[in-house]
Amino acid sequence: MKPIATAKSSFEELIAGGFVYVDKTGLLARLALADDAAYFISRPRRFGKSLMLSTLQCLFEGRRELFSGLKIEGMGWDWKRKFPVIMLNMQECRAETSDGLRANLFSYIGKIAAHFGLNVPREASVGMYLNSVLRALAAKHGKFVVLVDEYDVPLQGFLGKGEEIAKARTLMHDFYVQFKSRSADIRFLMITGVSKFTKVSLFSGLNTPSDLTMDYGEYAGLLGYTREEFVQYFGEHVHDLATRRGWAGDETLRRIFDWYDSYRFSPFSETRVLNPVSVGQLFKSGNFDSYWVNTAMTTLVYERILAAGRTPFGLDDIAATPLELDVCDAESLPYKALLYQTGYLTIKSASTDENMHTRLVLGIPNREVRTALEEGWIGDMMHLDVPNTESLVASGRRQLASGNVADLVNETLYTLFAQIPSQWKISCEADAKRHFLLFAEMLGAKPRPEVVTARGSADAIIETPKAVYVFEFKYNRSAAAAIRQIRDKGYADAYRAGKRPVVLVGINFSSRTRNVQEPKIENFSATLSRQGAIQDAPRNPSTTVARKSLRNLRKSSDN
Repeated sequence: MKPIATAKSSFEELIAGGFVYVDKTGLLARLALADDAAYFISRPRRFGKSLMLSTLQCLFEGRRELFSGLKIEGMGWDWKRKFPVIMLNMQECRAETSDGLRANLFSYIGKIAAHFGLNVPREASVGMYLNSVLRALAAKHGKFVVLVDEYDVPLQGFLGKGEEIAKARTLMHDFYVQFKSRSADIRFLMITGVSKFTKVSLFSGLNTPSDLTMDYGEYAGLLGYTREEFVQYFGEHVHDLATRRGWAGDETLRRIFDWYDSYRFSPFSETRVLNPVSVGQLFKSGNFDSYWVNTAMTTLVYERILAAGRTPFGLDDIAATPLELDVCDAESLPYKALLYQTGYLTIKSASTDENMHTRLVLGIPNREVRTALEEGWIGDMMHLDVPNTESLVASGRRQLASGNVADLVNETLYTLFAQIPSQWKISCEADAKRHFLLFAEMLGAKPRPEVVTARGSADAIIETPKAVYVFEFKYNRSAAAAIRQIRDKGYADAYRAGKRPVVLVGINFSSRTRNVQEPKIENFSATLSRQGAIQDAPRNPSTTVARKSLRNLRKSSDN
């Protein structure tokens, strides 16, 4: 078997070293054969952007020996014509301050000039200096190629920094706009990144390069591995893994696709791809794990999920439009665009309505991402012991499925609320409800918040195959008052004619204990009057079972 390289992004090193190379040269040749073409493509980290640019560099430098036996042979590429290639790795320009970014850009432009033997005096601004270097390069060598890797990295360090991000954005605009002013000298331009920071004015500045990010044709599979490519290039490795694990070949493929497949980047193409890093690491170790996510996870992702009132347990069936995913304002960072562009959400399905508007449904791509997000949320955001919390969540799911709502509230929710980090505020009813909804998502309950009825809005409704649960919350009042409001406002009336029993749940949150307090649970019936019996949920679990669970968690943490 050919070896697999997971840490190399050099086309030359892969070919010379005899590593597996998934041949994308046919697609790249079609892009490169167009005259004076300019392209942009956005993809998550570690999907092969740097390798693609390295391949294009070798192609335009005319290094024919590296392409022997690849698809580009016979496609009419003129190997005799070679071009200078400016390869910009914008990782090298990142800085903590706008002044530091300016200094790094000046230094980087100087390195470009030195590489091509250009004697260009430093100008007063970054833009003027780069323009002078590009003009001198064209005068000396004619047309040249520009390849920009991770164009958005210099801005990422300034997110949330107010005036600094505005200064950094201006610097990067002045830098990138020079490629428009020298467009007559550029034979080919390819820009890659993760996010589309719209206010950088990259696209208006560059006279609108062709955006391949949501391409409806063959370029949807330009980065990452399609299933067909995976089977073609990694068949021997699949067989080897199946032998090591004692599985049949079909079962091995099913497990691999379940863990690492189904990133779909275009609403207009059914093409789905696997992540190259995860696949390579799987074959090296023989173990299924969260390889790619562990290289890309950031606190920012969790912060945006939390700010949107969600958890990783509730990131399926999210409605979106292509426009929502195609932008990423560096200040506001809309969570749908951020999670889609960084690979934590992907397109699950797409449809077109009668007005020809495209509607999308987003969800977590695969088991790798889901496992890493959920475990990271429990451990990094809530600072809980992952195995103990997973056991608690599993218990809560069984309680919900069996209809044991008293234990669900008094044991599971009580224990979860008791472990909320102190920096997570619960200063009003809205805060308490938000955390309840987050925990309900963790339990797979799919709660519907603020369900509008004829006389108001129910705080939350959870439906299971066995029952419908109507929740109302109070803050420093009483659960009984919550039950009265459900009845007075008719929050459960819409379910009166249904076949499933309807259960009313009133919950009071205490600011003193930061926890649920003596919830009330009542079986709703059309024949019951407002004075129907109210069942007090057993108080013992909250004072014994839940606290015992807390002691066990703390003991486990101490050990």
